[in-house]
Amino acid sequence: MKKRFPYTLLFCCLLILGITTPKLSAQELDCRLSVVSTKITSGDKTVFDVLSKALNQFVNGRKWTNIQFQSQERIPCSMTIDIQEYNQSTGQIKAYLSVQLRRQCFKSTYTSTMLNIIDKDFSFRYIKNDPLEYNDNSIGTNLTATIAFYAYIILGNYMDSGYPRGGESFFERAQNIVMQAQSLNEQGWRPSEKNDKNRYWIAENYNNGNYQAIHEVIYRYFRLGMDMMYDHPDQGRTNILEAVSQLNALKRMRNNLACVQLFLESRADELVNIFQPAPQEERQKAIDLFVEVDPSNVAQYRKIAGGAR
Repeated sequence: MKKRFPYTLLFCCLLILGITTPKLSAQELDCRLSVVSTKITSGDKTVFDVLSKALNQFVNGRKWTNIQFQSQERIPCSMTIDIQEYNQSTGQIKAYLSVQLRRQCFKSTYTSTMLNIIDKDFSFRYIKNDPLEYNDNSIGTNLTATIAFYAYIILGNYMDSGYPRGGESFFERAQNIVMQAQSLNEQGWRPSEKNDKNRYWIAENYNNGNYQAIHEVIYRYFRLGMDMMYDHPDQGRTNILEAVSQLNALKRMRNNLACVQLFLESRADELVNIFQPAPQEERQKAIDLFVEVDPSNVAQYRKIAGGAR
């Protein structure tokens, strides 16, 4: 089934280029946000239903940018808050937060994973019907600060994939949250923590000029690579190899960069499927590169050698 280039990305490209378009009326995110409380076996669990409804309104009912989208072109994503501990008397909650973003490819029903994050450094206080307050200059609680942070990371990645450095302003907003969150005394926001993929390092990597190639990687991989696979698969694979080569250069610059780890998360199966139909010489080039940049998935990448079946 053929599909047009996703309107949201096209609209954003036109906006960045200064080309006017008709005004549209919808928020940017279409986020499926769920609160899972199966680990909590006592107390009033209706608080989690109330929290889920409030957070869905917070994320999906809010304007995160100055760009207005058509309702059918909002960015599909998901967040899952898996409650690990709950103190009913104080409202203190410890949870794992999962964040997913997938992007539909040009002329295809296939969606490619852009983000698959699990944040285990997430705790907050919530009493039933507490208001969820946030603005970019006053981040409020750790709950709203963390959700807003990932909303901007989602927007930054999605916009980067449609136009060179299209997500820059959203990554800057995420970093602004990190700076303000230093006063919260909560985990996940500081460079001194053991987790090299926490919120601090995610924002730092996307905004650090030394690692600016990550934005070219995202654009080249998705817009010049995945979006070309329907009409020009040879050129698409060439651009994907170039993107992964740039990613490898970032890895050589500094190991365990958060932005590199996030890009590679859930990427192996996709790369195998893309390069199995390639000519033998190209398959071997791909295997050598992928094994170097992502050695934890060597067995997967070696499947490319057998070609398409």
